[in-house]
Amino acid sequence: MKTAPMFRTGIAAIPLYFAMAGVGKAADDPAAAACHPKDTTVAIVDCLDGLAAQSDKRPNAAYQAALKASESPARKDALIRAERAWLAYRQANCGWYGAQEGTISEVEGADCMLDMTGARALELGQATQR
Repeated sequence: MKTAPMFRTGIAAIPLYFAMAGVGKAADDPAAAACHPKDTTVAIVDCLDGLAAQSDKRPNAAYQAALKASESPARKDALIRAERAWLAYRQANCGWYGAQEGTISEVEGADCMLDMTGARALELGQATQR
């Protein structure tokens, strides 16, 4: 039986999607990895939240640089709308991870915030270098 090309393409894209979505990146970060062996879930989450707060400075600086680099009011407005939408998405997406059953979900939600924040900093930084 022949598989439809669209189906094969879709299956092949799944690993790429997860790689781009940032799944597991916090565990690859040495600072985040150092948070995971803490004694309690609260200690792990506090550690990850602290890293996320520090990490949040990078996308904020990149966002300010992107605003300054915007050549037109329309581009600046588009960036403002995109950033507001991204912030809402990050909150909702990581809240979804955190709303699962069990205390590990709190860690997954905190990992999500750290991963998404780092990815956004890279994205905005790359956009200003174009």
